[in-house]
Amino acid sequence: MMARDVISENVTTTQEYYDGPASEIYRNIWQDNMHMGIPPYEGASLEEAMDNTNRVMAEAAGISSSDRVLDLGCGYGSTARFIAKHYGCSVVGNTIGNEELRLAQERAEQSDVSHLLKFEWGDFHNVEYPDASFDVVWSQEAFLHGADKSKILSECYRVLKPGGTFVFSDILVRRETPQADRERIYARLNTVDIWDFDDYKEALPKQGFELLKAEDHSQYVAPTYGGIVSGVRQYRDELVQRIGEETVDKTIAALDFWVESANAGKVGWGIFLAKKPS
Repeated sequence: MMARDVISENVTTTQEYYDGPASEIYRNIWQDNMHMGIPPYEGASLEEAMDNTNRVMAEAAGISSSDRVLDLGCGYGSTARFIAKHYGCSVVGNTIGNEELRLAQERAEQSDVSHLLKFEWGDFHNVEYPDASFDVVWSQEAFLHGADKSKILSECYRVLKPGGTFVFSDILVRRETPQADRERIYARLNTVDIWDFDDYKEALPKQGFELLKAEDHSQYVAPTYGGIVSGVRQYRDELVQRIGEETVDKTIAALDFWVESANAGKVGWGIFLAKKPS
């Protein structure tokens, strides 16, 4: 188990990342979704691709109106609103970003599914809900920020009801990636460790999960981030006025490196589906 102070430092660093300049960039370029996209057809927009990812994951999990869903690392709450709207279920969203939480709550109040939504501050290393509280635990590209992923998976198992479903996606860094590149990738996201595909495949059963699906969708990383960096370039002047030239250009360089790393096979993306035994 990783030392508590390392986890605490990691949480603080991630919170500063999403409450800082990243928030300004993501809200203006990535909008509310902030996750990878699977295009439903050739030429689909990034927004359509991200909505389609939500559908792919929700249908794999078999979400229904009777389910209570926990969305860990919910960001601005876009996915939670999508699930509530399209599947009629209640969703609790957790994030450590204060700005994300404020906007998620604000957008929920303005939506037509506000009665199904609840957003709270929460750290997925220590999920503050009782055992067996949820039918579905959901997460998208959030665990990469975690300092102790085994602890995170253990918490997901604990709060799931027996027979409950665990569905998540995450950015991956290939095991064979050179350490220098790995450190640069970590620095881009202010994180200390990112797992590979097989790391999750091996860890989930160790936590008690029955692994149902592990799908490699790495081909969508470069197009997604390529769309983001194109947006940053397009709105560069506006962003410079808000957060400064140095920060914007540093972000562009980091995103370009991210796209290069994905094209080189160093960065991937996977979707995982597991069950807690009844």
